[in-house]
Amino acid sequence: METTLGVIEGFYGKPYLPQSRKTLISLLSKKDYSYYIYAPKNDDSLRKNWIRPFNKDELLFLKDIKKHCQKHKLQFGVGLSPLKITEDLDNLLPCLQDKIDCLIDELQIDILAILFDDIKLYSKKEGYLQNQIVRTIYQRISKKNKAIRLIFCPTYYSFDPILEKIFGARPDCYFEDITKDLDESIEIFWTGNKVVSKEITKEDIQKTNSLFKRKVTLWDNYPVNDGKNLCDKLFTKPFYNRDNLDGIVKSHAINPMCECLLSYIAAATLSLVYQHQDLAQIEKERLKAIDELFEGKSALLVKYFDSLNDEGKSKLEDTKKADLLKILSSIDTIARREVVAYLNDYFKFDPSCLT
Repeated sequence: METTLGVIEGFYGKPYLPQSRKTLISLLSKKDYSYYIYAPKNDDSLRKNWIRPFNKDELLFLKDIKKHCQKHKLQFGVGLSPLKITEDLDNLLPCLQDKIDCLIDELQIDILAILFDDIKLYSKKEGYLQNQIVRTIYQRISKKNKAIRLIFCPTYYSFDPILEKIFGARPDCYFEDITKDLDESIEIFWTGNKVVSKEITKEDIQKTNSLFKRKVTLWDNYPVNDGKNLCDKLFTKPFYNRDNLDGIVKSHAINPMCECLLSYIAAATLSLVYQHQDLAQIEKERLKAIDELFEGKSALLVKYFDSLNDEGKSKLEDTKKADLLKILSSIDTIARREVVAYLNDYFKFDPSCLT
């Protein structure tokens, strides 16, 4: 398999429990995943208050994730979202450089992601300014002689018109500006033709590769469910409609659900898609993942998970909910607690999480 697989923890919502994240990393390390990027939108040190230096506790927290990734032979990365940096680039770029120096020198990260996703445009020159920031960071990393993957997420990370509706019209030369003189080793995140793409085709990616003059790295918004219309569902079905992408995309990173361990069920199937396994084998892998998380009870649970995947908990009849809770009551795992919390609206969408 030429394309590498990874995770970008880049959702909105409640933070993962540290032990749940560690368990997810451990499980995915056995399913051909090779890296984990920590970049949740709710971590103020990476987004809302990115300007201030990391404090001692934040560094210890990141070091702990890095150590666990190393233990399971996964590369570890961090994603920074420098809000409003282009409004005062001369003063704020040094702050970003200092923060990155800390990640490199103190944490020795393997991957650095500079994320401009879900950030409004501050000027018509935004593409040019984002390009300047990424190129400056690349040069700084190069001078340190560090073999660090640098991934850039543009503000317009899809052709989806919803992005222009929310963040304003994309400047005519935005894509040309962000890629001008950008070293070919710098990766660019792309979610497909939609922010949440039900299908990602070889032809779609080849078109985007041509536009960016490099193989893109997929930021796959499946199985993530952090949106107002998505949080009602648990996406536990396998990956579909992502065929023949091996070697066409440089790398494929999935954005997990708010329910940490439940994300493993879908995630466990992705490598089989790249291996061209048939649907029966992929479904078998999914059931195996459910068994791992729920003490071998996949035969009892799968019909409920299918319903929650397709219709959501708001359509789950009270009698079926009671039956599901009865089955879960005999299981004592963290994944079981995630399902119960989901059914009790613990992960309900909160507009205040948006920045």
